Amino acid sequence: MNEKIINIFLNNLKRLRKRYGCSCKQLSELIGCDSSYISKVENGRIIPPLDKIIAIANFFEVEFIDLFREQ
Repeated sequence: MNEKIINIFLNNLKRLRKRYGCSCKQLSELIGCDSSYISKVENGRIIPPLDKIIAIANFFEVEFIDLFREQ
């Protein structure tokens, strides 16, 4: 993935998670991952696969593509 797109995704993920008052651990578990998963994503250590990105979008009730749009 393009670095700019990754940064947009990471910023949107952090923004939405904070807006919803959800910890990294809580979101990780809600999308069926180990408790440190979202923290690793937000720190750029891993890039989530499509199914996890869709699960994140569904949790926040946003369109998948909205996670990749600059806000």
